[in-house]
Amino acid sequence: MTCAKEDSQAPNTPPSQIVKQYTLSASAGEGGSVSGGGTFSSGTQVSLTATPNSGYSFSGWSNGSTANPLTVTLNSNTTVTANFQVIVNSYTLTVTAGEGGSVSGGGEYEEGSQVTITASPNDCFSFNQWSDGVTNTERVVTINSNIEVTAEFEFYPNNQTISNLIFKNSCSYDFTLNQPFNETSAYEIDNIGWLGIKVEESHGAFYYPTNTDYRPPGNFDIFITDINYYDFNSDDLEDVLITWNYSPHTVDRTTKYNFSVFINNGDGTFYMDNERILSSTIHDVLMPYRTMMKDFNGDGIKDIISASMGKIERNPNGNSFTRWERIPLLLSNSDGNYYDASTNIEGQEDGISPPVGHTFGHSISIGDVDGDNDNDIYTSNVLLINDGTGKFINKTSDLIYELRPNNRWNMSSVIDDFNNDGIDDFFNLFNDSNLNNPDFSQYDGVYSLSKNNTPSYSNSTIGFVSGGKYGVNQTKFNHAVSYDVDLDGFMDVVTSVTRSDPYYVGKSIQVFLNVEDANGERKFINADYLISDTSSLDHMHGEGQLLVKDLNNDGTLDLAHSSASFGSNLGDQYGLQFYLNLNGQLQLQSTSLIPYVLRNQYNNASDTWVDSATKLERSFPIDINESGWIDVISTVHVNRYDEQRELVFYSITDKD
Repeated sequence: MTCAKEDSQAPNTPPSQIVKQYTLSASAGEGGSVSGGGTFSSGTQVSLTATPNSGYSFSGWSNGSTANPLTVTLNSNTTVTANFQVIVNSYTLTVTAGEGGSVSGGGEYEEGSQVTITASPNDCFSFNQWSDGVTNTERVVTINSNIEVTAEFEFYPNNQTISNLIFKNSCSYDFTLNQPFNETSAYEIDNIGWLGIKVEESHGAFYYPTNTDYRPPGNFDIFITDINYYDFNSDDLEDVLITWNYSPHTVDRTTKYNFSVFINNGDGTFYMDNERILSSTIHDVLMPYRTMMKDFNGDGIKDIISASMGKIERNPNGNSFTRWERIPLLLSNSDGNYYDASTNIEGQEDGISPPVGHTFGHSISIGDVDGDNDNDIYTSNVLLINDGTGKFINKTSDLIYELRPNNRWNMSSVIDDFNNDGIDDFFNLFNDSNLNNPDFSQYDGVYSLSKNNTPSYSNSTIGFVSGGKYGVNQTKFNHAVSYDVDLDGFMDVVTSVTRSDPYYVGKSIQVFLNVEDANGERKFINADYLISDTSSLDHMHGEGQLLVKDLNNDGTLDLAHSSASFGSNLGDQYGLQFYLNLNGQLQLQSTSLIPYVLRNQYNNASDTWVDSATKLERSFPIDINESGWIDVISTVHVNRYDEQRELVFYSITDKD
């Protein structure tokens, strides 16, 4: 008698080790084919795929499943049949994309099917329409015949117009960056053209800076006046508030746009947050200047205020026209947005007039000068005391004589606690003319330090400073900041200086050191010995802004001097200088550190005009990506002065 053995196993194989084998038989009904099937070990998962012939569609498997492919787990011999059905009518939907985008959808479908197709534009393009006239990017097509449809796109740089200003993005600009000066060992150019601005307004002839300096008609140009750093959207990245300046600034214009908030994207680009500033009336002031940010209404959010220069019109007959204007004030609301609160300043309730005593506002300073724990304002020699809610009372009449409006106005001013007594003090630097004011003719500035726990604007300690770099009546103290130069715990004052004649030629800084006198009182002395040689900047344009930043990531604050780049006929112009604080000494860094873009590298320029002396235009340092190392945002003007020039932004990122 013989015993049959399942599947041929090796002789003497124990029953527990015998693996059963099963057969999966797969077949196809009419109208298609099937793949898969065979003999497999028990528990094997086998995939079957049904493929319909043309004119047929798959309708399901004999086991009731409609999945395709079908996975079968073998635990016994199994038979499965793929079933197909005749498609009554089958049509083809052909979907294609024109230049500038892509599409999804298309294929063979049964009559009556509804198919969704989508058009997606590439960067710098927008969807225009489908070739059959439908304008929705996503649409449903009902299949009743063979259909061919094409998505049409058009180049669209997404320009935005605000009050005669055209704001453009990177799609509008094409630069060729193939020169050695486009990269240095420390920095490289990145994201050129992430924003461009053009003013579409012209002006008539005018005279400036004197009534004999004729300037022909032309087009308005736009520049950066000031930048302020602030994290507006609380994402731990530095954002920027930019105050705009227009040239000429002494001519009325219909373009009204003074402030922009730029939000840091963290990738070397910024976007303009037009919803952040709610009030259009804040743009009515002709010439805001020296913008600062401090919390005025006690909500923990920094508010915005600017000095106001007004309008000074020179005329060839010697009769100048002046129009003093209100001080622009923006306060934050609960959403972190800003509204025009200029009427909160006493004397400005009509929304037009400046406070009593206010004239030419070249400087503004902020601090707690009365010791009540809120921020007060001092501009154009006018004192505005905060009531704690962001409303200001004009207390100019309470000022000591040396701080009051007089014939020698302040070109720059700083408020800080210079004697560390908890009450902020004043430091003023006069304009370059001492005419009609014999009291101050021998001095360049005055400081007022609080004493005996009283406000620093009355019953205070008064002192004077002198020694302007370019001499009496020649030194313009263009901007000043409080900054502990010698790292002794007492704030000093650093000021940028330039010449009165030639007009704004020369770019340097001066230090007024806060020291203790023989009686233990604080005083300021000229301490230019703390600055390295700046003679290499003596031909450069000097109007700009000082910025206190840690430039080399060593934990010590340094100085950056950001300026415009006019006067290229005098030599190479660089719009940014770095001064590193090395053990209390300010060391000027080489201008070759920072790469730049020349305007003739713009490929769409109207001609090949080259201003090779203007190297680096207005720029400012910023930590773009929160790496701790300083990057730079810079600008370049394209096209000629006699055309509508465009101000183009680009980023300069560090390599560390």
